[in-house]
Amino acid sequence: MNHPHTLCAAAAPSAAGGNPNPPGPTDTVMHANRSSKSNRRAFSLIEVLIALTISATLLTGALVAFDAMFKRFEIISDSASTNVIARTVMHRTLSMIRTGTDFAPYPADVLDTDQNPANYTYIEFVSKRNASNAPTEITRIERRAASTVTIDTESVTLRGPFVLWITVTPSGGGAALERPLLDGIVDLQFNLQYDAGPRLRRATIDMTVRPAGNAVQQQDDQQRFGSTTTVNGQAVDRQMMATDATSSTIRLVASTSPRGID
Repeated sequence: MNHPHTLCAAAAPSAAGGNPNPPGPTDTVMHANRSSKSNRRAFSLIEVLIALTISATLLTGALVAFDAMFKRFEIISDSASTNVIARTVMHRTLSMIRTGTDFAPYPADVLDTDQNPANYTYIEFVSKRNASNAPTEITRIERRAASTVTIDTESVTLRGPFVLWITVTPSGGGAALERPLLDGIVDLQFNLQYDAGPRLRRATIDMTVRPAGNAVQQQDDQQRFGSTTTVNGQAVDRQMMATDATSSTIRLVASTSPRGID
C-alpha cells in the first residue's frame, strides 16, 4: 500500500533548500576551538603597569632590607674592632704605668683630700733609666682635641672630640717621638692618688670611646665645616666624624699601681 504523504514529508527539507547533512560532533569541536582562539588577547597597558609597579615595590623593599643589613654589619664589626683596639691601648698604658717612676702631675698638697686623688687629662713619668739609674726617657700620655695631623708625610684626619696621644722624649736631648694611640674618644680621665713623697699609689684610667659607625661629616649651626667649639675648656674641631646610625659607646675603667711602690 502506497503512502504518498509520508514520502512528501520526508523529501520536504530537500525541496525547501535545507542542509541535508546536519553538523556532527567534529564540526562542533572545531567551531569551539576557533571561538576560543578568537577570544585570546595580550596584556593591556594598565595590566603591564600594575605588574611593573608591584615588581618595583618588591625590589625596593629588598634593597632597603639589604642596605640596612650591610649597615648593621658595618656597625657591629666596627664596634668589635674598636673594642679590641681600646682594650689593647688600655692594657699597654697600664703596663707602662706599672713600670714607670717619678709620676706627674701631682697635687701641691698630698694630704689635702680636695686635691688628692684628682682627675687629670694626662700622665707623665720616667719610662727608661740607664745603668746608673739616671732617667733617659720620659713618656707622656695625654688627651688632646681632635684635628688633622701629618704622620710620616701623610695627612690624617682623626675622629673626635678627643684623641689619646703618646709622646716619648729623650731626657738627654733629641727629637721627641709622638703618635696618636686612639681616636674617637668621648672622654678620658686619669685619676691619680698619691702618697706622701709624693709617690703614686694608684692610677685609674676612665676612657669612653665611640666607634666610627657610618661616618658622615658634621656641620655647625651656620652650615660650615671646620669651625671650632669649646669642650671642657679646649677648642675642638667640629669637622669631626659623627654617626648616622646608632653605635653604642664603649667605656673602659681600669686601675694599676707602680711596681716600685712599697
